[in-house]
This record gives sequence, structure tokens and C-alpha cells, in this order.
Amino acid sequence: MILENKKLKKGLSWLAVLLWMGLIFYFSHQVQQQSWNLSHTVLGISVQVIKIAQVLIVIGLAGFVLIKLKKRGITIGIKELVLILIAAYLLYTLSIELRHMLVPPDLHHFIRKNAHFFIYLVLGVLVKVALMNSGVTGFKAIGIGLGICVGYAFSDEIHQLIVPGRGGQLSDVVIDSCGSGLGMMLQILFVKLLLKRNHNKVSEND
Repeated sequence: MILENKKLKKGLSWLAVLLWMGLIFYFSHQVQQQSWNLSHTVLGISVQVIKIAQVLIVIGLAGFVLIKLKKRGITIGIKELVLILIAAYLLYTLSIELRHMLVPPDLHHFIRKNAHFFIYLVLGVLVKVALMNSGVTGFKAIGIGLGICVGYAFSDEIHQLIVPGRGGQLSDVVIDSCGSGLGMMLQILFVKLLLKRNHNKVSEND
């Protein structure tokens, strides 16, 4: 039964890797206009999410202040509400200025490059998990994992050379490789923290 579970975990983990690689292939196979349309859609959604998050954070902070004042027995009248509203407005205005300062001028290009990094970060995690479930650990797993991810990144850029309007770039391979490397490091860190937590639980029970 245990052996069957291990085989199932191994199979599912490699299936997840293949499915994610398929998703990367699908994105890379899009012609230039389709790819740019997708990026602009993501850009529009991202901007709206940031704006909504700004409003929710300000409302949350205002609510937090009201709760704290009530707990301290301070009576909340018109004067206090006006002060809180003014502070909330100033905070929201400041958050807009910070957004303008922190957001890169070419946000579309920034999103496209970070999408490369993120999608390969996930691939790195999935490959590392699959290798772990296959009994490959340590530096060997990191070496094989990087080999798989970097090799796929190269093949992905070569694939884009034959897609109308697209082109392969060595800089994208570097970005992809860094993303997959970080993904594997995060997976290793997560496993170590999980093992440490389990060890501490066992020690407490003893």
C-alpha cells in the first residue's frame, strides 16, 4: 500500500511538471498580438487589483483605529470620525503617490519579464518536488532540476523563433533560470521548515 502511494505521488508530481511545461509551451506558441493582448489584460487586472487593495487597506486601518479607540473607552463622536476620515484620505493619497513612484515607467515590459520569472519559479518548485518523490535529493536533485529547467528554457526560446512576431532571447533564459533556481531553493526551505516543525511536535509529545 505504501509502495503504491509512493508510485502515485511520483506519477502525479511528474504529471504536474508536464502540464506546467505544456502551459509554458502554450504561452510561447501565441503569436505576438495574442501575447501582447494577454499581457495587457494582465496589466489591466493588476492595476485594478492594486487600486482595490489600496482602498481595502485604508478601510481596514480606519476600522482598526475605531476598534482600538472603543477598547480604550474613548467616546467616538463627530470630531473623532472627521479626524479618522481625514487621516484615511491622506493615507490613501500617500499610497497613490507611492504607487506612482514604485511602479516602473514601462509596466507592460516589467510584467512580461516578471511573468517569465514567476512561471519558471513554479516550474522549479514542481520539478524539485517530482525529484524528491522519485528519491533524488541533495545537490544531485538541484543539479538535475536546474538541468531540466534551464534546458526547457532554452528549448522554449528556440520554439519562439518559429512563432510569427516572436523571438528567442538569451536574457529570457537567464531570467527563467534564476526563477527556477529560486523555486527550488524555496521548496528546499519549505521542506526543512516542515521537518523542523514536525520534529518540535514530536519532542513536545515526548
